[in-house]
Amino acid sequence: MKLSLETYQFKSQEVIASIGAGGGLWEIGFASHHEYLIFYIQDIDEGLCNQEELNEGLAYFERQLGKKLTSTFISVIGTAQHTHLPTNTFDKILLINTLHEFEYPSEMLGDIWDKLKQEGTLFIEEQLASYEGEIHEGCNKPLFTETQLIKLLAEHHFVNSGITDRGTQVKIMAFNKSSEQEVTNEL
Repeated sequence: MKLSLETYQFKSQEVIASIGAGGGLWEIGFASHHEYLIFYIQDIDEGLCNQEELNEGLAYFERQLGKKLTSTFISVIGTAQHTHLPTNTFDKILLINTLHEFEYPSEMLGDIWDKLKQEGTLFIEEQLASYEGEIHEGCNKPLFTETQLIKLLAEHHFVNSGITDRGTQVKIMAFNKSSEQEVTNEL
């Protein structure tokens, strides 16, 4: 978690979405190190992603830490093609071990583009394939190679702005929106 926190560089009052976040335990953990973050916890599974689960996770962390957390947590249920998050709202969007599980990655990346502020950052924390066709052991879905992931994001007008290697084939990749000039040059 420490390397993720160093990479994400959360700041007070930032609005952050975590897509595919289940019950938000990672995000509550992140918030235990920062004050006054606004987290939208998004998933397509209503059984995991709901305000009751978030409140239970928050209460657990607060008991363990012996203090009240100051961040806000909002659950949002999406679909396989849409996040249902508010448009042009987010300073940061996190995809933690999620992108390879998207049924409709192009549609979701288009939707994420609309949700991220122009100066915002999309962070993708993924286990990357060491060869094409490698399968994720947990979900049995294909993993992206680093080259495939960067190419996919470029097709959706995101520019890679940094890579942090977490080891064991996991990297945190930061992406920003291309400027209008960069999009014009791509066409």
